[in-house]
Amino acid sequence: MTTRHRDAVLELAPRQLRRTFTLTEASLLIANCEPQNLADLAAVRSQLPARNVADIADPIGQDAAFFAEVGALIAEQLPTVIEFCHRSSAPGVN
Repeated sequence: MTTRHRDAVLELAPRQLRRTFTLTEASLLIANCEPQNLADLAAVRSQLPARNVADIADPIGQDAAFFAEVGALIAEQLPTVIEFCHRSSAPGVN
């Protein structure tokens, strides 16, 4: 969810940089750049200035209201990413 989480993944698998996004990064890129597949998504990554991408906070150790806020942010962004995954994995999509 956060850039720290993404960076931890990349420490373990640095070759996956082009395939690793935070939820917010992926959602914003998909909504604004309309990539057709993962290669397109990676190619447009540079169009999203890092300083403009807010992390979804990690709710561990927080109260129920904070968990609800985080859940609402995830619920808002996730459908865009899920739809992209379905669309980009359809037969005939490169």
